[in-house]
Amino acid sequence: TAEQARAAIDAGARFLVTPGLRPEVAAVAAAAGIPFSLGAMTPTEVAQALDLGSAAVKIFPARQLGPAYLKDLQGPYPGIRLLPSGGIDASNAKSYLDAGAAAVCCGTSVVPPSAVAAGDWADISARAAAFTATLA
Repeated sequence: TAEQARAAIDAGARFLVTPGLRPEVAAVAAAAGIPFSLGAMTPTEVAQALDLGSAAVKIFPARQLGPAYLKDLQGPYPGIRLLPSGGIDASNAKSYLDAGAAAVCCGTSVVPPSAVAAGDWADISARAAAFTATLA
């Protein structure tokens, strides 16, 4: 929400990411000079995110259409910076990068809620190292 965006910026956030189109978040971020990435799935939503000034468009949930969808979007939107999220893990992250993703968002496969709750930072660090090793 706009309120969450303001709070994040006040707390020192240097960028914002949303799961879907949030024009009010885009307005807050733009006014503060903070880059943002709005979430989208359809080509129409991608166009709206770009029109709102999204520095990159978060494709969510990416798992639903797979890496080939990124290539499809690059036809009508050449040069677009895409950030797939949702269902990205060590087994498929490289395929999204190979399909043109600027970066990938990885969630619970690297940072499972149970590991966070337990404060198991060694496990999270090991998962992150294993994940990034698959990208080389």
